[in-house]
Amino acid sequence: MKFSLTAASIFAFACLSSVKADSYSDAIKEFCDGLQVTAPSGSEVFVAGQNATVTVTRTPNSHEKVISGLDLYSVDSNNNPKYIQNTWYGRYNLNTQASISDEIPADAAAGQYMYRVWVTNLINGQHGPDCIKTSRTFKVTTGSHVNDAGFVSYAQALDDVTIFRPEVAKGCFGLTVKSPIEGSTHKQGEFITIELKRDSASQTDLLTKIELYKAVDGVNDDLVETVWNGNERLANIFSYKQHLNNPGLDTNASYYYKIGVTSEHGETCSFKSDAFKVTA
Repeated sequence: MKFSLTAASIFAFACLSSVKADSYSDAIKEFCDGLQVTAPSGSEVFVAGQNATVTVTRTPNSHEKVISGLDLYSVDSNNNPKYIQNTWYGRYNLNTQASISDEIPADAAAGQYMYRVWVTNLINGQHGPDCIKTSRTFKVTTGSHVNDAGFVSYAQALDDVTIFRPEVAKGCFGLTVKSPIEGSTHKQGEFITIELKRDSASQTDLLTKIELYKAVDGVNDDLVETVWNGNERLANIFSYKQHLNNPGLDTNASYYYKIGVTSEHGETCSFKSDAFKVTA
């Protein structure tokens, strides 16, 4: 089920948003608010081949809902979501809570995984708008052992941050600052485009801040200015144009943008652009 909204869903959203909501986002809010994937949790650990329980809860409203699919994703070493497989599809009624048991593939590599859950709204018994929610990322190991005292050890250390990365656990993955590019040169007084690309399976949610920094040592870099702040829901492609006007311009320095976002789980994330130069 690795696809975007079905044609039926798009048509339903278009029609319903024109009648009941002021915008497409309002229509999504009407049909998808109150949904949450509560299991697996971020603290759960599974061994490849074990079963995981996927639980979805909802705040009841007038729209009949069913769980229609489960997709399993991993997060790779570059912090990008990777589609593994559709693990279940069907029609499972969702009133206030529903759970489905699913087997983690026996050949799954150690790492961080998540479920992407498809919830379908039924309109007069027919397929209506789809809502897509993700679980917290959870840890998968390739094996475990229980000693005589009953303590469990795993094939991979659970505190190994090269495998189980804290930023991924927060939902801070799947977002790339595409522009400006490394080594590019821009002129004071002109506009520069800041472009973000978000994977459709990313858990990044709201853009909260764009800041311009002057690189110093990578730790104590100088904040030049806050270019933008607010709360803007991230589209999969987002761009913003800034007018470069830096009174303290250092033409020998490198500059970069720091992007502040929040994840679907309310965690704070930051992403950096490549370094670039500014000429007078």
